[in-house]
Amino acid sequence: MKPILSVIIKTLNEEKNIEKCLDSVVIATKNIKSEIILADSLSTDKTLDKASRYKIKIVQLANANDRSCGIGPQLGFQYAEGDYIYLVDGDMEINQDFLELAIHKLETNPLLAGVGGSVKEMCIENLYFKKSAQIEFKYGNVGHLTGGGLYKRRAIEDVGFFSNINLHSFEELELGLRLVSKGWTLERVNVPAIKHYGHTDTSLSLVLKRLKTKYLYGYGEFIRSAIGKPYFFIAVSNAKILLTTLVMWIAIAVSLFYQNITLPIAILIIGISFMSVKKRSIKEALFSIFTWHIMTIGLILGFIAKPKNPNSKIEAKIIQ
Repeated sequence: MKPILSVIIKTLNEEKNIEKCLDSVVIATKNIKSEIILADSLSTDKTLDKASRYKIKIVQLANANDRSCGIGPQLGFQYAEGDYIYLVDGDMEINQDFLELAIHKLETNPLLAGVGGSVKEMCIENLYFKKSAQIEFKYGNVGHLTGGGLYKRRAIEDVGFFSNINLHSFEELELGLRLVSKGWTLERVNVPAIKHYGHTDTSLSLVLKRLKTKYLYGYGEFIRSAIGKPYFFIAVSNAKILLTTLVMWIAIAVSLFYQNITLPIAILIIGISFMSVKKRSIKEALFSIFTWHIMTIGLILGFIAKPKNPNSKIEAKIIQ
């Protein structure tokens, strides 16, 4: 029979966490007519070996060049049949009490497109996730959901597609903005929903890894996808530090062209001094400035990358 709920788990080399994730999903959906879909981006570890022990559907990309954060949710949605779609990453563990509450909210509010809960970061070894763990969520009506969420299928179909396959990051932000711009609402409730077991890389290796995997391309891809849309300035604002860095690059290049080194030296001194005071650490200040430059490279490369039609069918194969 047709499921009420489709749980989409997106994975890429999640052998450390996938069993924990699947166990939590199985428990959370035991009283709901559900299907569990693992959307895999061609993992090269034991993710699929471990996942295949569960009674779930497993679908996998056909081409590794198609990998992106945005393609996983859309791949799962391509095979989903439920009236409600719950998105979760393979390194997440879901709270068993969240889903029934979220489904009830969606059933009773015709304009509500999605519901999220609180997210607890379990790995804070690097500066990125340590900072994420300190963020206080806004509850009630929100502009987008991050860290997974439960969505109404009808709302997703109204805005054309679930997740933009061109985005290597910010796919949930972009989805939320598309929904809100069409008159739908989103809500975050003050209820535990997710435990997130993120990357354990050092801060430096994580930044470089994200450039290599094109995660940082998301800044430019997001801005490009928002051109002509009501939320264009939100997309630009999301990358304001990087765009400021880009303007600084241009100013330095012009100064050096005219053999003027005063401006570059002034920018360097002012930047390091300001960030050292703000971070209360020269080391963290230098790391932040370095990170901005790496991320700005990603923004440029993402903006100039050739996009695909986000409504196009994803080439994939059914594994199980």
